[in-house]
Amino acid sequence: MALVFNVANSSYVAPISKQLTSNWICIGAVAPELPNNLVGFVQSFEIKAHLAARQPSRALDLIRRAWGWYLNNSAGTASTCIEGYLADGTFGYRATTGYANDYSYTSHAHGWGTGPTDALTSYVVGLTLVQPAGSQWLLSPQFGDLTFAEGGFTTSLGQFQASWTLENGGYSLDWSTPEGTTGTVVLSVPPNTAGQAPKVVLDGGTDAKMQADGWNPSARTLTIQGAGGKHCAKVTY
Repeated sequence: MALVFNVANSSYVAPISKQLTSNWICIGAVAPELPNNLVGFVQSFEIKAHLAARQPSRALDLIRRAWGWYLNNSAGTASTCIEGYLADGTFGYRATTGYANDYSYTSHAHGWGTGPTDALTSYVVGLTLVQPAGSQWLLSPQFGDLTFAEGGFTTSLGQFQASWTLENGGYSLDWSTPEGTTGTVVLSVPPNTAGQAPKVVLDGGTDAKMQADGWNPSARTLTIQGAGGKHCAKVTY
């Protein structure tokens, strides 16, 4: 929660994200407060915590371990999310702490366990709303081991959409937001690249001033201001 809601001291962010993995097993993250149980609701917050710490590979790993395991399970639904399950891989949940050992109470269509749906949109595609209905928005994609992502949604102001594709030496980013809205675009640079700000071609033309403004060498991000409408950026490093 400290990571998701951005209240952790900056020096604690990376250690918290790393320490959370100590609860992991091959099928997800065991809940310390509910031993032997894995809970979709809780794991949903954890994947967002890793993404808030800008650890997309760690978040994607947990998604694959937990939700991937259930969706690919021959006894699962292949389309919905389970409420909780046990560390041995059985579909039980809260055996003696609410469900009286009756596993038929366990939901296999549990809306509270669908955290990856929002996390993949808000952090991996990277598109979120900052003000009601999206009058202000944020676009801050994270890649992990993916090479492409696309997503969007609609509010009372209109449609919001973004996509990115990794390319040799960089990536391309496209977004479309309603006219009259404004936003912030945070462009990431992988840690294994040179230390200087990336080159950015925005809407087909390079803004030289933009190259120096908004570069954060420690976070390895370049921040620019965006307007509503359709836009594209080509980032090379």
